[in-house]
Amino acid sequence: MEHISWNLEVGSLSSALIIVLGWVFLSLIVGVMAGIKRKFTLEGYLVSGRTLGLIFLYVLMAGEIYSAYAFLGTGGWAYSYGMPIMYAIGYGALAYSFGYFYARYVWKAGKAFGCVTQADYFQVRYNSKALAVLVALIGIIFNIPYLQLQLQGLGYIVHVGSLGSITPKAGIVIGMIIMMIYVYTSGLRGISWTNLLQATLMFIVAWVVLFTIPFKQFGGIGELFKTLAQTKPDHLILHPPLGISWYVSTLILSGLGFFMYPQLYPSIYGARDLKTLKRNYVLLPLYSIFMIPVILAGFTVAALGIKLSAPDEAVLKAVEITYPSWVLGVVGAAGFAAAASTASAILLSLAGLLSKNLYAIAKPTASDKELVLVSRISVILLGLLAMGLALYSPGRLVSLLLLAYAGMTQMFPGAVFGLFWKRMNKYATGTGIIAGLITVAYLRLVLKKNPLGIHFGLWGLLVNIIVTLIVAYLTKPEEELFTRFKEAVSV
Repeated sequence: MEHISWNLEVGSLSSALIIVLGWVFLSLIVGVMAGIKRKFTLEGYLVSGRTLGLIFLYVLMAGEIYSAYAFLGTGGWAYSYGMPIMYAIGYGALAYSFGYFYARYVWKAGKAFGCVTQADYFQVRYNSKALAVLVALIGIIFNIPYLQLQLQGLGYIVHVGSLGSITPKAGIVIGMIIMMIYVYTSGLRGISWTNLLQATLMFIVAWVVLFTIPFKQFGGIGELFKTLAQTKPDHLILHPPLGISWYVSTLILSGLGFFMYPQLYPSIYGARDLKTLKRNYVLLPLYSIFMIPVILAGFTVAALGIKLSAPDEAVLKAVEITYPSWVLGVVGAAGFAAAASTASAILLSLAGLLSKNLYAIAKPTASDKELVLVSRISVILLGLLAMGLALYSPGRLVSLLLLAYAGMTQMFPGAVFGLFWKRMNKYATGTGIIAGLITVAYLRLVLKKNPLGIHFGLWGLLVNIIVTLIVAYLTKPEEELFTRFKEAVSV
């Protein structure tokens, strides 16, 4: 079984290390400069004052979406399992189509009621602080593993990109400290500026470096798949336990759960206007082709018969065996970009939930200035918690992602049904969410399998919907509240 190995020539080592560290500190400078002399309101800090134009909104959302999982986990699954990883491309089409129609209502709610977090959206729709607290707690609990995922990926990538001179744990610590500094200083404005750098580098590396790997190793993509058919034919089909049922259910779960993540709500609220937001969702699928070169790199390592003890290193192994050592420095910088762009957005959104929907509800007299300070302190505390988990309780990247999706998808009935169905109320939404989470916990922690091959998160969503419908019909609809909300978000 192989790990990444290094050609420790002094020139290559120095070049790779300089590239990685140079990019890390460039990100810090850009992120801090974006907000260092600004006095932020809570709205300015969490949603950039609702002023984001198309370019900044596009790179912000692209960076939030295509993360360390996209860079490492996708390639690792392509290497280990083959075709089941194609769900990672397929669910984007479902998610962006849904987002084009759903996000406009979220944006309108933010504009009408001053929402800055996901839990705010639930609070104004259902007029329930208790529901807002529940949504905030779920968002924090299920997204700490997602933040942990980014940090683990960042550690791997910086380690390999520096040719082993920076350990994975040191990479995690350096990356988290850098992110905490610029998120603390500049909020969403700083994240949008750094993501302009990160998204550009990620796209260039994917298409200039990763896409060319099959051509250099096999002479083309067709030859890659011919070799794969001979050496690992099972990689080209869907087979249990990752068969058709798993694939379809995971596609649905991921597509529906995509916009239930709390870090996407501040980006939506931050859009300058509705036209900008809609254009963004038309263009985002173009960035999703970023996944293709990553998957091809994973397939390449599998086709070559290379044995890896850590499958998530497959993409980096493909680069190592194809290019000079210094190129790993460039890829390491791009990997840092992928992880940091998502992790920083998660960190800020969770800090917003903690300050706006937990602290402010517990202390209604808190001033706007005080909430900004609490948000900033929360950035540090949550960052340290996620860093500790990444250092001392690591998990497989895709597994962490799917766990987060399973939890956050339980927000779907309350978020979407509440837009169109007047019987939806806080009781139906809250009990449905809790029932779905209990189902997810039972299947994941007790049964430890996917019944009928269907993803445990989708079973949770099914139970959630059934309970939601039953409670909605057994309780009194709040028609006046529904009408007020519907009129405010109509487009």
